[in-house]
Amino acid sequence: MRISNTFITAILACLIVMSFPMTDSSMIDTPAEQYDAIQDVNQANTDLSGIRVALYESYYSSLDSRVEESRTALYNMLSWMNATVEIINRTDIELGALWAFEVFVIPEGLGPNIESNLGTDGLEAIRAWVKAGGSYIGVRGSSSIAVTDGNFEGRHESFRLGLINGTSVGMPDLGYIVVTPLEINQECTGPDLSTMPSQLNVLFRTGRYFEPDPGQEVICIANYSYNNKPAMIASNYGEGNVFISSPQFEYEENNDLDGTTYMDRYSDEDSEWPLIMNIIQWQVDSSPTVMNTTTWGLTTTTNATVIEPLTFPTELVLTGTAIGICLIALVIFFKRR
Repeated sequence: MRISNTFITAILACLIVMSFPMTDSSMIDTPAEQYDAIQDVNQANTDLSGIRVALYESYYSSLDSRVEESRTALYNMLSWMNATVEIINRTDIELGALWAFEVFVIPEGLGPNIESNLGTDGLEAIRAWVKAGGSYIGVRGSSSIAVTDGNFEGRHESFRLGLINGTSVGMPDLGYIVVTPLEINQECTGPDLSTMPSQLNVLFRTGRYFEPDPGQEVICIANYSYNNKPAMIASNYGEGNVFISSPQFEYEENNDLDGTTYMDRYSDEDSEWPLIMNIIQWQVDSSPTVMNTTTWGLTTTTNATVIEPLTFPTELVLTGTAIGICLIALVIFFKRR
């Protein structure tokens, strides 16, 4: 019996299709494994590679550009550190965006305005996230709202975010805007600052010092040389931590790395960026990973039923195709006999 070329070709095609390797689901990383891999990268790097940082958009003012300029400088500072930076707003926070990040940074601004912009739900979301292991960073006005009370320009303030029990105290005698030295605590019990300069010049703009309440533990990062009062402190909050600085570390007054000329009229040859990167590394390393998603939004909070498209396993499709080819080949073969 003579076997036709068509039959041979069909059988070969069938064998080729059936020999395709089937997908092994065990080879696909689960979300948890992907986050573990990111954490492994974090531990292996000396910069912030692999660290996801949320930068708060905050409020806008046509009369005062302080927030926009601070946000620009912070974005460029964090990018210089090789962090993955994303700007989020109040709605994002209310929809769970913080759980896609390890670090949350708020630009400077007027404390009451920042809290008003965040709203009650936003403030509560921040507290819950930090308590679970997130790392909060505040500078100037956003440092003030992290402390429960404030005495500033002759008035008492109470802040609802309140991650640290204490008082931020204004320093009008130091001046409005000056470059002033800080004494770095090289024997710090938190981040390892032993290799940092013993003194750094920083930009001070109607700033404050911090006084913790009795029983509130804080880590002193740096004191003002002017009065030996805390200018930068850190603290634990639940499983997470907080770093706040009244002086503005985000600006590089003597170069263009910060992407803004906002404070370039002041001369400060020192850079606080290596110090801040060291502190952020410590924050991330000393708290549990809270990042458990990479997306957020209405689709993650709705209870609506989603109709999934009908799908078939790849193995079933390939096997069916192979069998179909074989059957067609047999039909053609017997018709031509």
